[in-house]
Amino acid sequence: MEWVGVAGILVALAFFIVMAMRGHSVLIIAPITAIIILITNGMDFGTYFLSDPNTSYLAGLAAFIKKNLLIFLLSAILGKYLDVSGAARAIANALMSKMGKNSKFAILVGVALVGAVLTYGGVSLFVIMFALIPLSRPLFKEANMPWHLFVAAFALGCTGFTMAMLPGTPAAANVVAANGVGVTVTSAPGLGIIATVIMIALSLVYFKRIIAKSEAAGEVYDCKLPETKVDDTHLPKLGVALVPVITLIAIILIGSALKVPNIVYIAMVVAIVLCMILFNGGIKANESVKGGHRTVLADGAKDSLGPTMFTAAGVGIGSVIAVSPGFAIMYEAIYNMPGGALVSAAVLSFVLGGCLGSGTGALGIVTQNFIQPYLASGVSAAALYKVIGIAATTGGALPNAGSMFGMLNAMGLTHHDAYKHFFWIDIVFSLIALIVVIVLGSLFGGF
Repeated sequence: MEWVGVAGILVALAFFIVMAMRGHSVLIIAPITAIIILITNGMDFGTYFLSDPNTSYLAGLAAFIKKNLLIFLLSAILGKYLDVSGAARAIANALMSKMGKNSKFAILVGVALVGAVLTYGGVSLFVIMFALIPLSRPLFKEANMPWHLFVAAFALGCTGFTMAMLPGTPAAANVVAANGVGVTVTSAPGLGIIATVIMIALSLVYFKRIIAKSEAAGEVYDCKLPETKVDDTHLPKLGVALVPVITLIAIILIGSALKVPNIVYIAMVVAIVLCMILFNGGIKANESVKGGHRTVLADGAKDSLGPTMFTAAGVGIGSVIAVSPGFAIMYEAIYNMPGGALVSAAVLSFVLGGCLGSGTGALGIVTQNFIQPYLASGVSAAALYKVIGIAATTGGALPNAGSMFGMLNAMGLTHHDAYKHFFWIDIVFSLIALIVVIVLGSLFGGF
């Protein structure tokens, strides 16, 4: 009977994924998924769904909202200012003039590159997303590209190699993995660079393939997000349009180096205030924004609610799985599997990332509770750090991840529309890179 709990977890996650792919709301299917896990694992509903302050479904959901609501709110408001002021269009026009309106491949590469630079610079993933969406929409509209292709560029630049592959990346997952293993974020640079090259190369080939496929299918620009009418005669100059974005990045980078607490929040507020000052004239001239700044702030706040709640609902499932008897059995089986310490650590990290819907959360559990037996086996600490980082963030990109619902919702897309791009880039290509890293790490250690 002990495997009933394991089967329950797998059935629950399969239900969650299927329902999500069919377009059902995560706010409905997430609690149902948690209940299936509770029933099949013999866990008390009142304790693990409602009342336990640390491990219940509602506790996990609430903890995520408490920790992240402000960053979602500020990010959405900044994105709205960049949109309605015409700043996003001014920047997009400049990029378009360099890349050419018909270069769909260059547009995808350009969006991915901007995302990668911002992510490597330490900017929050959701801050980048809310900034990239208004910057990218004019590019896609001019080139008449289907909006779901935006996900491919976003997946490569923002949720791909900059999460745990590229040496020195300040992404939370990479930092947690390094600290937990006892190495630096620049450890195993050779393994990291090789993994990065593999993912980028495969993704660029994939870009070519999906562009050709969309053209053959006659797909056109179809973004479902509300259109903001911007009068091109009132667009801010490129230099002015870039000021809030550059300031945001600069404050985060400098503040992070100086270890200033809550620097991301400070940077976001400063960037928003700069938008209010620099783009005041453009917002007043925009007839679609009748309430001025009051309307922009209100619309931005409303835009933040969906992504926040969708992400939190998925995180709640992970809270239940982490304390279930079924998962304890899964861990024992994984730890004793053949293939060596790196293979076992990779599978454990991937499975945890998938169950929790969070690579960073998985790494926190792995490094706090399971890492010592692997280190004691004599495996290279640097190689282990790189393997668990890549594996956990790959598992965290599975379709049940709460962040996946939040991102797709903010993009005006669904799993059915666009998850396939996350799957190929952040799952398939990442796993290929991971296998290479495991083989090289087993043979040569962390180099």
